[in-house]
Amino acid sequence: MNKVLKKNFLYRNPNFVLLWVGQILSQSGGRMYQMAMIWWILSIGLEGSGKYVGLFMVMAALPSILLVKKIGNTIDNGNSKRILVTCDVLAASIVGLVGLLVFKNWLALPFAFVAGFVAATLQAHIDPTLNRAIQEIVPPEDVEGAVSLLASTQSMANFTGAVAGAVLIDRMGIYGTAWMAAMGYVISSIATGISQFKYREIPSDDPESVKKSQLSGWSILTDYPLLKRILIGFGLINFFATPTLVVLPIYTKKTLMGSASTLGTLEASLWIGLLLGALGAKYIHWFESRIKLGAFCLVIFGLGLGVPGLVTNVPVYMVALFVAGAALGVNNVKFISYFQEVVAPELKGRFFALMQALIGFTFPIAYFLFGWLTDLVDPPTVCLIQGFGVIALAIYFASLAREESQTSGLQAVGVS
Repeated sequence: MNKVLKKNFLYRNPNFVLLWVGQILSQSGGRMYQMAMIWWILSIGLEGSGKYVGLFMVMAALPSILLVKKIGNTIDNGNSKRILVTCDVLAASIVGLVGLLVFKNWLALPFAFVAGFVAATLQAHIDPTLNRAIQEIVPPEDVEGAVSLLASTQSMANFTGAVAGAVLIDRMGIYGTAWMAAMGYVISSIATGISQFKYREIPSDDPESVKKSQLSGWSILTDYPLLKRILIGFGLINFFATPTLVVLPIYTKKTLMGSASTLGTLEASLWIGLLLGALGAKYIHWFESRIKLGAFCLVIFGLGLGVPGLVTNVPVYMVALFVAGAALGVNNVKFISYFQEVVAPELKGRFFALMQALIGFTFPIAYFLFGWLTDLVDPPTVCLIQGFGVIALAIYFASLAREESQTSGLQAVGVS
């Protein structure tokens, strides 16, 4: 029995478990808070409230883009544990204050936007810090397992936060939901605070490391041209993938003539697929190259997005979304694990901040363009455009895999 437990990843890494559970609670709380604020904006009787909801979402996307250099430098020059605890405590304070202002009926729209921007800024520090902290809290052999669990966090948080947020808004009101979200951040700060980051590396003082510590932005990838192309591909994938959250409700309403419960079922299929794909990624070793595996997953993902453009059927759409989500979950884990291996420790904070900025940059643009596109063509056609776009990018990643193979071959024979 004891031997079986020692083979279990969670049993071997109790410090990671504390960090992970805390993040599930805090990110679920963040999703609940976002839903509560959107509902508040819609309920205060503003003319054209839709544009204010859109502006609130844009404010949430801006920090990771505008502050990428500052965030990256803060993470690489700081203590991961201290950053995570501090951000959770500050987020709890902001969200709790907003809940109090709603309770007192004192909340003004400009302050809600400012609070949303501040909360998003804190989250923009948390996400890349988590990626950097993985190698500080688990041994090298458990890195991919830790990546798969952390990659599942967002799916779990989106799913549980959306469901819990909807229930809590009805039962406890907007202010009560905000306070419950703040409690999630408080518990996360405690869990992170008592965990031990015992594999933390001491920054090297050799000239090369010092030189790297002074780089910022794209310059950190001077020695990683392949990674630069991968990050550009990531940004383009999200341009086609993220509008699913806009297309899905429109497709459900206009094409399937479905209800809100139908939409909930379809969203659940997507998030469950993402979750299972992320959790099962460590068992998938179909290709020696992670980039080649990523290209294969993107083909499956693109097909999953495109099938509803050819077949109008709820069960088919559920299966397509599940498969697409699972492929995307595997893809995310494999690439993050690849980045953990090849990026120098002293660059990880800036690298993951840059990755987050590139991904976040596409959100407002993609939401707007694909939302506008659904007014021009029918939703199934939009699904086909998404699917073809992702499959085209799968071909791009296949070319990167060939480049990786050629580079490895040259290195093997001593050619630089």
